Amino acid sequence: MQKATISIIFLGFTLISFGQPQDNIFKNYQEFRSEQPSDYCDFQLKQRSNGSVFMNGGITNFRLKKIKPPTRAEELTRSVWGVLVDNSVYINSYLYSDLLGFNKILDDGYYPYFIGEPARIKFRQMELGIIKASEPQKSVCCKTSYVILRDGKVKWLTPELLSKLVDDHKELKAELQNDNLKQEDAVKMFEYLRRYNKSKQ
Repeated sequence: MQKATISIIFLGFTLISFGQPQDNIFKNYQEFRSEQPSDYCDFQLKQRSNGSVFMNGGITNFRLKKIKPPTRAEELTRSVWGVLVDNSVYINSYLYSDLLGFNKILDDGYYPYFIGEPARIKFRQMELGIIKASEPQKSVCCKTSYVILRDGKVKWLTPELLSKLVDDHKELKAELQNDNLKQEDAVKMFEYLRRYNKSKQ
């Protein structure tokens, strides 16, 4: 009888643990780096359509829909660092650009990187490295490349910054010096970072 009771209790705990949803919210950068989301919320992640972009501006990034409970909508769209969906991480663009949306992290290695929308406010552009304090605000019309530094700061990925990030990798550094990359060569810059990240594994 005692064995049967213990078995039933164990089975109950097992069913409860398997029935609980897995955490899917990174509250901060540290949780992302440790791969340990600490909260859960029910929502749907939807990519914006070309029609939505045409009508409302921005890029085809992602938005959170059908958030339950709805009272958490403000927190999720403006405060959390990112969300985990189908083993992919999406960073909250509001935290670095003041623009609503989430962008998919393309590589979560030593230097994570992603495509996002440039900030439209001058001090945000300064923080991201898009402009210097003495420069005027830049008009924004398109998506751009970003990298996340080791301290969690998001920066505009430029050929100059890329050169600094891979400075300790002689082979990549030499290739980069000969490649003469332009700002619009986001895919090529990401490939350098992908290779650099792989060397750090």
